[in-house]
Amino acid sequence: MRNKVAWGLTTLLGLASCIALPLLVMKTGGDSRESHSLDAVVRLDPPPVVTPSSQPKQPDIVTYWLNQEKKSEQTGHAETATAYRKRIDAYHAGLPSALPLMSSWPTNQATSTDMELYLRVPTPDQPLKPTESPLTLAKHEPASGVYIGMLGADRRVGYDVTKIEDVYGRKHALYLSYVGWRKVQTDTNTYFPARTAERVKELDGALQIGWEPRFGLDDVQDDEYVRRFAREAKASGIPIFLRYASEMNGAWVPWHGEPQKYIEKFRLIHDIMAEEAPNVAMVWSPNFWPPDTIDSYYPGDAYVDWVGFSLYSTPYSAEKEQLQGTVIDTFAPLYKRYSHKPIMISEGAVAHTYLPTNQAYWSWAESQLGYMYGHLPRLFPQVKAITYFNFSRAQAIRTNGSYVYDIGENPFMDGYYQRLIASDWFLSKVEPGVNPIPYRYTPVLTSSLPTGRQTALVYPKLVNKEGKPPFAIAIYQGDQLLGASYEAPWEIEIGVRPESASAPWYVVAYNDQMEVTAVKSGIGPIARTTAVTP
Repeated sequence: MRNKVAWGLTTLLGLASCIALPLLVMKTGGDSRESHSLDAVVRLDPPPVVTPSSQPKQPDIVTYWLNQEKKSEQTGHAETATAYRKRIDAYHAGLPSALPLMSSWPTNQATSTDMELYLRVPTPDQPLKPTESPLTLAKHEPASGVYIGMLGADRRVGYDVTKIEDVYGRKHALYLSYVGWRKVQTDTNTYFPARTAERVKELDGALQIGWEPRFGLDDVQDDEYVRRFAREAKASGIPIFLRYASEMNGAWVPWHGEPQKYIEKFRLIHDIMAEEAPNVAMVWSPNFWPPDTIDSYYPGDAYVDWVGFSLYSTPYSAEKEQLQGTVIDTFAPLYKRYSHKPIMISEGAVAHTYLPTNQAYWSWAESQLGYMYGHLPRLFPQVKAITYFNFSRAQAIRTNGSYVYDIGENPFMDGYYQRLIASDWFLSKVEPGVNPIPYRYTPVLTSSLPTGRQTALVYPKLVNKEGKPPFAIAIYQGDQLLGASYEAPWEIEIGVRPESASAPWYVVAYNDQMEVTAVKSGIGPIARTTAVTP
């Protein structure tokens, strides 16, 4: 949620700083584009899903830590370098090759995490149910994968979109820009941000525009201003994601408070764009909080191409430190309601510094970033775009903000962001229909695992008050170690032999002292938790 220091910042940048609070579960009408009866899938013996990567191979975790340790030393971050060295030492201490004895599992201490186990299965070519119709993609929508985007308001990029690839190691597909209502772009004498669009076109990119009716909804009319803006958008010749009047559910914007009038104006803008600018996709984009009024602003499926959300992870809530939980907790109820549309995180970020106290939460923010870019796309495959709101300390101070989101100002997040977006899940170009991910993850609901080689994913819910993730997660079959991971999204290659297929599985979380902090089993009551995915 944006700072309530006069939303007027939105005419300049649209600063967002959110309150991390749990959301209410909202019921949905209409059909979901995902199957809700996947429990039988993992009872089969699926063939392994092997997908060749189109991205350069990333270094193994220890090499990555070594590289980050060296970089931290070179940039004067001695404490960060020490933290990486401790990780390397803990890794070399090793995991138990056999399942730890039950007596060594924690009994008198609070569990650090509640874990869910998923398996990768092929995406079906046809609908799973006879009643389901074939999937129709929305404007600019990929069949799978996630467009990576950014607002380059960080210290290194400084609003120059041409620098993003060099700074962050990969070309981005989407570039975010804000446009004030009836504001003339003096450098091009246009209403549409033509100069920015030209630069984005040179990058073979697409533009997400936050178009904000700063004078209120009554000023939104079918007039020459709107028509000219639409014609200029068409003339740009690039894909446009028009996020008109976003965060309407928040009292900090002047277009809040009249849902029926909002719907009327959204539909008006949609109709004008449909007539004048076929390259424009309409994005309806509330804030994740407050959730109770979101649905009343929905213009209807016929007027919405994409659903967007502002989604932030912050270490404070209602001026109190709140480190427990992740963006998955706040996003899951929204996904259940709106996954019949492609979803973009139209503004998303992780705060790593709280300016009122100048306290840094660097390692906490690193793990939160892993949930946003590691787990979110895999657990919620209708998420088709994530745009990072990369806002620097200087910008936050200038606009009376409370949080620093700049990836480059956190040495833990800087390398980790680049490592996460190197995945084939992320797309560097807007290409409708492209399908790089021929698989999905489905929860394991049985006590045993299918035989053969396959990829598992573990989702550890952060139930501890410190918001501290596991250092390592291992999967055991019977008493034998199948595999382990040391980073989100905790994807683990495993092989289950036919002779041990009936043995129960265990997922075990370890801290950096290689002590067991949590266990999830395929047997017993703890295996019956509800999966986060629909």
